[in-house]
Amino acid sequence: MVVKEKRFLICLAVLLIWIAFIFTRSLQPTDHSNLESQWVLDLLQKFCPFSLSMYVVRKLAHFIEFAVLGMLAGLLFGGQCKSLFSGLLLAALTGVIIALGDETIQLFVPGRTSRVSDVWLDIAGASAGTILVLLGKTVIQRRTDDGDKR
Repeated sequence: MVVKEKRFLICLAVLLIWIAFIFTRSLQPTDHSNLESQWVLDLLQKFCPFSLSMYVVRKLAHFIEFAVLGMLAGLLFGGQCKSLFSGLLLAALTGVIIALGDETIQLFVPGRTSRVSDVWLDIAGASAGTILVLLGKTVIQRRTDDGDKR
């Protein structure tokens, strides 16, 4: 197996595992989700000099989960696509589809709600993660190209 194929399969597997992680969080009943969020809030309060709310923790969790998703999708598609735009488009599309799926799952879990604002927050997180990875790839590529010219 070629190194590029191995890298692709590893990136794909990690991305699929992360998607499963996101979806399993959405499948949790309200009580379990609230306990988990409270634990994270208590932990963050130990290190944060100002007061945080449960709302902030939950929204931050959405953003971070999807930023990681965007980074993983950016790594996967950034290595497969010939243009930066194509990689960005595919990774962003992945973020949108998973965000919609994530909020749709919550419609069927007792006590959970689905919010359009969470879809937008998820998309923002996925976009931020994707942009970071693809910008990093561009910077590394330019440095490599500049080094080859010397």
